[in-house]
Amino acid sequence: MFENGTAKPSLTRHIDRLKKERWQLSPPWLSSIRERGRQRFEKWGLPHTRREEWKYTDVSALSGQAFSPPTPLDLPAQKALYRTTFDAGQELSPLRLVFINGFYTPYLSHGPHGESLPPGVEILSLREALKGGHPGVKAHLSAYAQDKESSFLALNDAYIEDGAFIYIPENTRLEHPVHLIYIDAGKETPTLLFPRNLIILEPKASVTIIEDYIGHDRGVYFTDAVSEILIGKNAEVDHYKLQRESKEAFHIAYIQVQQEAGSRFTSNSVTFGGKLTRNNIHSRLSGSGSSCVLNGLYMISGRQHVDNHTRVDHLTPGCSSEEVYHGILDDESHGVFNGKIYVHPGAQKTNSQQTSRSLLLSKNAVSDAKPQLEIFADDVKCSHGATVGRIDENALYYLRTRGVSAPEARKILTLAFARRVTDRFRLQALRPELEKLLTQKPAARRVGRV
Repeated sequence: MFENGTAKPSLTRHIDRLKKERWQLSPPWLSSIRERGRQRFEKWGLPHTRREEWKYTDVSALSGQAFSPPTPLDLPAQKALYRTTFDAGQELSPLRLVFINGFYTPYLSHGPHGESLPPGVEILSLREALKGGHPGVKAHLSAYAQDKESSFLALNDAYIEDGAFIYIPENTRLEHPVHLIYIDAGKETPTLLFPRNLIILEPKASVTIIEDYIGHDRGVYFTDAVSEILIGKNAEVDHYKLQRESKEAFHIAYIQVQQEAGSRFTSNSVTFGGKLTRNNIHSRLSGSGSSCVLNGLYMISGRQHVDNHTRVDHLTPGCSSEEVYHGILDDESHGVFNGKIYVHPGAQKTNSQQTSRSLLLSKNAVSDAKPQLEIFADDVKCSHGATVGRIDENALYYLRTRGVSAPEARKILTLAFARRVTDRFRLQALRPELEKLLTQKPAARRVGRV
């Protein structure tokens, strides 16, 4: 059911052309995934606010844009764009895959094919893995991202082409993080970007992943990203997602995680950019003793809209999950937190906590919080809570009596609120970049006003 008659042609009209131009040699199983995704999207259409899961987020503006798939940049343009995007201090790891306009750029990537990698580790573009016929891709691609009537998962399936493929074999710990960098070059024509990441860890493996989405403050584009993560027995993934895209961008992303017994998954999500952002994280704790931690921070201003949707399925006994999300909202921005903990029958000894806190810096900012528990077992410890408020006047008064100016005191308290989340991040290399981004945001610079 489309919001209007233009939704379907705007978002799927290019598929037939891409089949002829770029996908002629695709294996039949991949063509089947794409066609299934196309059919599902055209059946379901864009979600509307009458659906409970999209109650607070209106995506109908997507149907009014004439999006087109991007084209690759030549090498000089790639170099120039990268230089203007990064300085030396921002390179968070010697292992990086760089994608510009959705296309893997080997020249700017570093280290994924070096001899320094442990035996059996594979870090390459999804396009390369598909071309090489890697068995893990065929076995696992689109096996976990299967939420019911999820239009944007289906749309990403329809356009699967490139992204990152990471395979960590059994008993292997990758020393350095893998930095996945997605850059939109920005241009006059609205563009479509469909990053697809597949990450597979065998038992007792360990890896840190950084997904970094960057866009210049010009141009309209739509990023529909999907990451599928399979974590084997007693394996661990520490995942970071940093979204700092254009203020005109649409960003909808899914992280789908399948956890086996004793596995550990930590998600650290930070959102600064985008006109409309929807972050979806869904973890399935399918093996006993597995654990999941979801940390989230967003800092927005103007008329930005950020919607964080999480779901953790406790499917077996003895699993734990914890969620901590903080939002800082200024001007007329709108933040949403909708988190669901689902304890299935038989999932005894579940331990789960869920917390959402929002700090409003403006009378016109809006926060909607909807923490949820659905419990079908009787021996569990589960709690949830949400708070929405302004800067603590008592704390502000305390700082003022110590000689701190009102603007500086408000800034200190605002950044302290953000750091209650970022201090939970284990990746020390990311902290200086986050500090810089936090202090540069308009919400941090303007907190001194009345």
